[in-house]
Amino acid sequence: MKWEALKRNIREECKKQHKTQEFTNKYVEYSKNLFDQGLPIISSPEHFSLLVGIDHSYICNMAYATSRFYRHFTIPKKSGKTRDIYEPLPDLKYVQTWILENILEKCPVSPYAKAYVKGRTLKHNVKFHKAQKTVVTMDIKDFFPSITIVDVTKIFENLGYFQNVSCFLAHLCCLKFSLPQGAPTSPYLSNLRFLGIDAQISAYTTVKKIRYTRYADDLTFSGDFNEHHLIQTISGIIHDNGFCINPSKTRVARQNARQEVTGIVVNSKIQVSKPKRKEIRQQMYYIQKFGLESHLEHIHETRSNYINHLIGQVNFALFVNPKDVEMQSYFDVLKTILKSNS
Repeated sequence: MKWEALKRNIREECKKQHKTQEFTNKYVEYSKNLFDQGLPIISSPEHFSLLVGIDHSYICNMAYATSRFYRHFTIPKKSGKTRDIYEPLPDLKYVQTWILENILEKCPVSPYAKAYVKGRTLKHNVKFHKAQKTVVTMDIKDFFPSITIVDVTKIFENLGYFQNVSCFLAHLCCLKFSLPQGAPTSPYLSNLRFLGIDAQISAYTTVKKIRYTRYADDLTFSGDFNEHHLIQTISGIIHDNGFCINPSKTRVARQNARQEVTGIVVNSKIQVSKPKRKEIRQQMYYIQKFGLESHLEHIHETRSNYINHLIGQVNFALFVNPKDVEMQSYFDVLKTILKSNS
């Protein structure tokens, strides 16, 4: 629908409801702002319930008794610790997906953000830092939990939504007053929260001629620069915006050492790290020498999806470097084994 036709409908509806001229004009202005951004016009939490097709009292339970609508589990980290995952139950996940597809994904994010954006991948993040004199990587501590419901409310308000609508949407996207890891809305909201911070960081790096990208909570900088000054400056920007750098994960790598960005080597050619290649190579050696069953018995492996898991690792190596002959040969062997076992 074109704006002029929609504006007439809005004015007619306001007239039917006996709204004042002042209210009507303000609501037309409110609607025009959202319309121009390609965003759905939402006048109230009740109106939102109608748009998603869910009873308002039920959707209020989702917003204000949120913990009932999540399933909690943990997954292992490389460090040996565990990561908490909060997966929304189907009804809440449907609502969050509606918010993601109809509101959030229509909002531009920073060009420096390489994660959680359609058309941008891990490879886009790493190739920007290939063959640089110095590579510095920094990690933001407790990334999602540091983004509060107040931050999320402001994101919706900045898009132009009424305060009560913004607050309602924020409650639907948050758990325990912050972004949960596992909700479909959390990744894109994190990029929107970081939009201004990315701009501050890039203002500094552009002047200093430093390359910068961010992959979720991983910040990467490369080029020829004073790394101590960079780390101090970036840590200050991050702290001033309510986040913290995890100093134990800050890495400085020069050309004569292995330079890794999000687990991928970027020195002269882009490929998975030597430890990961060694791990894959070792598994393939034993599989080819002793056979799959003997290898699984020797390493006490009981997972039924072991081969698929290994194929996934090899596939990732090929995604990073499609010309990797060694990994392509492993892929062919594994596919043959998988086919013979089916």
